[in-house]
Amino acid sequence: MRLLLAFEEDYTVYRDVIGGAIRAIRPHAAVSTSALAKLGEHIEALNPDLVISTQANSTDLGGRPAWVELSVDPLRPTKICVGGRRSERTNPSVEILLEVIDEVERAVGEGEYLRGC
Repeated sequence: MRLLLAFEEDYTVYRDVIGGAIRAIRPHAAVSTSALAKLGEHIEALNPDLVISTQANSTDLGGRPAWVELSVDPLRPTKICVGGRRSERTNPSVEILLEVIDEVERAVGEGEYLRGC
């Protein structure tokens, strides 16, 4: 399971805390972080199964198995896409992010071809 977190410079601490929590709870996941400005380069280099970013997918349209556009405003919805299925959650907890990670990991582990995010 390869996961990439990419946030704006103003939110690097937020990105690093989320990344640290995921690494601690899911130590088998390969978690990488990136500045938002380098997102495209890191997607190409790492080919992540899941991207969690403060930006919508404008880099690899339809090519990612899963993408979470994480809103840093607790009143605005976070947009979640897994295998082309889309949903929204307002102010999701780490547990919600872990559920998405687990869903993607299960699908990838079972050889499901997820794309469309």
